[in-house]
Amino acid sequence: MMKPIRTLFHALMLTTLATVLSNCAGAKFDRDWQAALAARSAAPAHTKADPISGPWQGTWLSHVNAHTGDLRCLVEPKPGTTAGQPGDYTFRYHATWGKIFQGGFDADFPVVKQGRRAYGVKGTKSLGLFGDFDHDGQIVGDTFEATYASEMGDHGVFEMKRP
Repeated sequence: MMKPIRTLFHALMLTTLATVLSNCAGAKFDRDWQAALAARSAAPAHTKADPISGPWQGTWLSHVNAHTGDLRCLVEPKPGTTAGQPGDYTFRYHATWGKIFQGGFDADFPVVKQGRRAYGVKGTKSLGLFGDFDHDGQIVGDTFEATYASEMGDHGVFEMKRP
Protein backbone atom coordinates (compact mmCIF):
# COMPACT_ATOMS: atom_id res chain seq x y z
CA MET A 1 0.00 0.00 0.00
CA MET A 2 2.93 2.36 0.63
CA LYS A 3 4.21 2.18 -2.95
CA PRO A 4 1.13 3.90 -4.55
CA ILE A 5 1.28 6.62 -1.88
CA ARG A 6 4.99 7.14 -2.47
CA THR A 7 4.44 7.26 -6.27
CA LEU A 8 1.65 9.81 -5.82
CA PHE A 9 3.87 11.85 -3.50
CA HIS A 10 6.71 11.80 -6.07
CA ALA A 11 4.34 12.89 -8.84
CA LEU A 12 2.99 15.71 -6.68
CA MET A 13 6.49 16.85 -5.76
CA LEU A 14 7.62 16.81 -9.40
CA THR A 15 4.55 18.81 -10.43
CA THR A 16 5.23 21.37 -7.69
CA LEU A 17 8.88 21.58 -8.66
CA ALA A 18 7.96 22.03 -12.32
CA THR A 19 5.60 24.88 -11.55
CA VAL A 20 8.07 26.68 -9.30
CA LEU A 21 10.99 26.26 -11.68
CA SER A 22 9.02 27.31 -14.74
CA ASN A 23 7.96 30.55 -13.08
CA CYS A 24 11.33 31.63 -11.72
CA ALA A 25 13.99 30.10 -13.98
CA GLY A 26 12.37 30.07 -17.41
CA ALA A 27 12.48 33.79 -18.23
CA LYS A 28 16.12 34.25 -17.19
CA PHE A 29 17.18 31.13 -19.06
CA ASP A 30 15.36 32.32 -22.21
CA ARG A 31 17.15 35.70 -22.06
CA ASP A 32 20.51 34.01 -21.54
CA TRP A 33 19.73 31.51 -24.33
CA GLN A 34 18.97 34.29 -26.82
CA ALA A 35 22.17 36.12 -25.83
CA ALA A 36 24.23 32.92 -26.26
CA LEU A 37 22.74 32.30 -29.72
CA ALA A 38 23.49 35.88 -30.77
CA ALA A 39 27.05 35.71 -29.40
CA ARG A 40 27.71 32.41 -31.16
CA SER A 41 26.44 33.65 -34.53
CA ALA A 42 28.42 36.91 -34.24
CA ALA A 43 31.64 35.25 -33.06
CA PRO A 44 34.68 34.80 -35.33
CA ALA A 45 35.07 31.32 -36.84
CA HIS A 46 37.87 30.31 -34.45
CA THR A 47 35.64 31.08 -31.45
CA LYS A 48 32.82 28.93 -32.83
CA ALA A 49 35.26 26.04 -32.89
CA ASP A 50 35.06 25.84 -29.06
CA PRO A 51 33.85 22.24 -28.76
CA ILE A 52 32.41 22.58 -25.23
CA SER A 53 31.07 26.05 -24.35
CA GLY A 54 27.90 27.67 -25.63
CA PRO A 55 24.36 26.60 -26.46
CA TRP A 56 23.16 23.03 -27.08
CA GLN A 57 19.63 21.86 -27.87
CA GLY A 58 17.82 18.60 -28.37
CA THR A 59 15.64 16.22 -26.39
CA TRP A 60 15.59 14.06 -23.29
CA LEU A 61 13.91 10.66 -22.92
CA SER A 62 13.12 8.70 -19.76
CA HIS A 63 13.71 4.97 -20.13
CA VAL A 64 11.47 4.38 -17.12
CA ASN A 65 8.19 5.94 -18.25
CA ALA A 66 8.92 7.07 -21.87
CA HIS A 67 8.35 10.72 -20.94
CA THR A 68 10.22 13.05 -23.27
CA GLY A 69 10.60 16.71 -24.05
CA ASP A 70 12.78 19.47 -25.41
CA LEU A 71 16.12 20.12 -23.76
CA ARG A 72 18.44 23.11 -23.95
CA CYS A 73 21.77 23.53 -22.23
CA LEU A 74 24.10 26.49 -21.82
CA VAL A 75 27.68 25.51 -21.03
CA GLU A 76 30.17 27.99 -19.57
CA PRO A 77 33.71 27.48 -18.26
CA LYS A 78 34.17 28.03 -14.55
CA PRO A 79 36.74 30.65 -13.46
CA GLY A 80 40.20 29.20 -14.00
CA THR A 81 39.13 27.06 -16.98
CA THR A 82 39.98 28.20 -20.50
CA ALA A 83 36.98 27.95 -22.86
CA GLY A 84 37.27 24.94 -25.15
CA GLN A 85 39.79 23.19 -22.89
CA PRO A 86 39.32 20.42 -20.30
CA GLY A 87 38.40 21.72 -16.86
CA ASP A 88 35.35 22.58 -14.79
CA TYR A 89 32.21 23.86 -16.53
CA THR A 90 28.73 24.96 -15.49
CA PHE A 91 25.93 23.17 -17.35
CA ARG A 92 22.60 25.04 -17.20
CA TYR A 93 19.82 22.69 -18.26
CA HIS A 94 16.28 23.73 -19.18
CA ALA A 95 13.75 21.05 -20.12
CA THR A 96 10.09 20.76 -21.04
CA TRP A 97 7.77 17.84 -20.39
CA GLY A 98 4.10 17.07 -20.61
CA LYS A 99 3.73 19.93 -23.15
CA ILE A 100 3.02 22.41 -20.33
CA PHE A 101 5.76 21.94 -17.74
CA GLN A 102 9.26 23.34 -17.85
CA GLY A 103 12.14 23.65 -15.46
CA GLY A 104 15.83 23.39 -15.08
CA PHE A 105 18.88 23.28 -12.90
CA ASP A 106 22.57 24.16 -12.96
CA ALA A 107 25.34 21.64 -12.38
CA ASP A 108 29.11 21.96 -12.29
CA PHE A 109 30.83 19.02 -13.98
CA PRO A 110 34.45 18.38 -14.93
CA VAL A 111 35.15 17.97 -18.64
CA VAL A 112 38.03 15.68 -19.66
CA LYS A 113 39.63 15.06 -23.04
CA GLN A 114 38.92 11.63 -24.56
CA GLY A 115 40.95 11.09 -27.71
CA ARG A 116 41.41 13.72 -30.46
CA ARG A 117 37.89 15.16 -30.76
CA ALA A 118 35.91 13.86 -27.78
CA TYR A 119 35.28 15.25 -24.31
CA GLY A 120 33.79 13.35 -21.38
CA VAL A 121 31.35 15.00 -18.97
CA LYS A 122 30.63 13.02 -15.82
CA GLY A 123 29.38 14.00 -12.40
CA THR A 124 26.72 14.01 -9.73
CA LYS A 125 24.46 16.90 -8.70
CA SER A 126 22.42 16.95 -5.52
CA LEU A 127 18.86 18.11 -6.19
CA GLY A 128 18.04 18.34 -2.50
CA LEU A 129 14.65 16.75 -1.79
CA PHE A 130 14.81 15.04 -5.19
CA GLY A 131 18.05 13.21 -4.45
CA ASP A 132 21.20 12.92 -6.52
CA PHE A 133 21.29 13.23 -10.30
CA ASP A 134 24.08 11.32 -12.06
CA HIS A 135 25.22 12.46 -15.50
CA ASP A 136 27.61 10.69 -17.89
CA GLY A 137 28.05 12.25 -21.31
CA GLN A 138 30.29 12.79 -24.26
CA ILE A 139 30.77 15.76 -26.59
CA VAL A 140 32.04 14.91 -30.07
CA GLY A 141 32.00 17.68 -32.66
CA ASP A 142 28.51 19.21 -32.74
CA THR A 143 26.93 16.34 -30.78
CA PHE A 144 26.42 16.14 -27.01
CA GLU A 145 24.90 12.89 -25.74
CA ALA A 146 24.51 11.78 -22.15
CA THR A 147 22.83 9.26 -19.91
CA TYR A 148 21.26 10.31 -16.63
CA ALA A 149 19.96 8.59 -13.52
CA SER A 150 18.27 9.96 -10.43
CA GLU A 151 17.76 8.58 -6.95
CA MET A 152 14.03 9.02 -7.59
CA GLY A 153 14.31 6.01 -9.92
CA ASP A 154 14.32 7.77 -13.28
CA HIS A 155 17.02 7.23 -15.90
CA GLY A 156 17.35 7.97 -19.57
CA VAL A 157 19.21 9.92 -22.23
CA PHE A 158 19.93 13.45 -23.42
CA GLU A 159 20.64 14.02 -27.12
CA MET A 160 21.71 17.51 -28.19
CA LYS A 161 23.34 19.32 -31.08
CA ARG A 162 24.49 22.86 -31.74
CA PRO A 163 21.55 25.13 -32.64
